[in-house]
Amino acid sequence: MLGFFSRHKQWEVSSIPDLTGRVAIVTGGNTGLGYITVRELARKGARVYMLSRTETRALAAIEKIKGELGPDLKPEIEYINFDLLSLKSAKTAAEEFLRRETRLDILVNNAGIMATPYELSPDGIEIQACNGTGHFALTFSLLPLLKDTAAMPDSHVRIVNISSGGYMAAHAGTPDFSSLEGLNQKTWSTWVRYGMSKLTNILLTNELQKRLDESGTTNIYCLSVHPGGVATELSRGTKRLPDFLFLPNLRRCSGPLQSWPFLAPLSRVVRFLLLTPEQGALTQLYAATSPEVEEKNLKAALLFPVAQPKSKTSLAEDKDGKLGGQFWTLCEALMRQKA
Repeated sequence: MLGFFSRHKQWEVSSIPDLTGRVAIVTGGNTGLGYITVRELARKGARVYMLSRTETRALAAIEKIKGELGPDLKPEIEYINFDLLSLKSAKTAAEEFLRRETRLDILVNNAGIMATPYELSPDGIEIQACNGTGHFALTFSLLPLLKDTAAMPDSHVRIVNISSGGYMAAHAGTPDFSSLEGLNQKTWSTWVRYGMSKLTNILLTNELQKRLDESGTTNIYCLSVHPGGVATELSRGTKRLPDFLFLPNLRRCSGPLQSWPFLAPLSRVVRFLLLTPEQGALTQLYAATSPEVEEKNLKAALLFPVAQPKSKTSLAEDKDGKLGGQFWTLCEALMRQKA
């Protein structure tokens, strides 16, 4: 959803309630939407764990956030290593967190890979598919603590999976999550693979919410979020593709493309239309903190910016639970093999 379409009064970060005493995890928190999410949760008093792959970047981001918030707030932000491409890394990150904490109130699965050429991770998983498998491994490993926290007085446990409106590109392919071969299938476009991975984020949300409710843990709220078209580093995955195939890259075109006369004005238009990270993070911050999530019973909801429930396509709705069940079962098998 482009920024200028949101004319009505919208939810703002000032609406985040006091989070003192709560503990949060944000994956990919050293840049973009994750950075803003870490900062605003910490601003409101949560102890926040930034789970990122590169320690130097994460620690630099933490110091930058502390500088932005100022010494009076004394924000509590810690780092744990997490590589989305490695199931073992996800499990290890969860184990490290469990050694440090006795509760987890907010889990924001924010890290992501977008529109990369076909490549397999060290686990043998197509790297964009790791958007789903990596976050499954982390979430699954943290589920016991999330349930324990939900049993505590005045708990408001949220699991927020950052998807994308791009999940609809999955309709141009044939989703099959019954096997690793199906998950790793080559499609006619990298954007279809990206759509498949973002579809799995929604399917995970659906399946997790169903399993929690059926187990009697009914006060954990799982949501999927499309942040909108945001100017972040997520587009760095497209660097090996022609720049004109992904509009945000137009602002850093080099070489012969610069001579194309339409690119300069088009680049300015694109920059105007894209949301800032501050704007793009609003919907996931709403999902993670707003009391309205419980008041409106937004279980397994898909939110578009800003904080608006959106109907899912038939694939994402997955009414019979076939795709979600396939993905869950496959991820469990992959964890046994790889983690």
